Amino acid sequence: MEEERLQILHMLEVGQIDADEASALLAALDAAEPETVEEEVVLTSEPGPAPRPGEQWARFWVYPLMAGGVVLIVGALVMGLVYSADAARGWLVCGWLPMILGFVVILLAWWSRNARWLHLRISEGGKRKIAFSFPLPLGLAAWGLRIAQPFVPQLRETGVDDLTIALRDNLSNDEPLFIDVKDDEQGERVQVYIG
Repeated sequence: MEEERLQILHMLEVGQIDADEASALLAALDAAEPETVEEEVVLTSEPGPAPRPGEQWARFWVYPLMAGGVVLIVGALVMGLVYSADAARGWLVCGWLPMILGFVVILLAWWSRNARWLHLRISEGGKRKIAFSFPLPLGLAAWGLRIAQPFVPQLRETGVDDLTIALRDNLSNDEPLFIDVKDDEQGERVQVYIG
């Protein structure tokens, strides 16, 4: 395809065709072979390991850890200001609450670094509509579903609790579950990552 482009440019240079004709030919060449362009990019790119799906979410637990650290520091600063200003001791509550909250968030983030995470991304037309991530305790979810089965008749025949236990037992950090569904007609995309 690159040879055809060069030939068109050469024809323009020697005057066989004018600029409008060259532009039309180049546009037709681009429209006729879009797959070839992608293949050329792949073939000319540097070889290297392909990124695993969901790899960008593997260290997601760092964000709650940092947020908890910020809240903990803010609480400590408020406590320091209350002590240094010799203010009424009731104001210490304004420092203790963020400190405790920050400490709890840090502990949960530290626990979640080895936990399974569920990441769901739904986008339509290139714009993200829904995006959330949270640790997914699969064993606790299966236990909750088994308790709910007698009270929710729709859950009795589904086997969802067995499915969650199978997910918990068979998922590994080396091969997480990644589902990527694209609807090219409507421009919708759903990504589910558990790992």
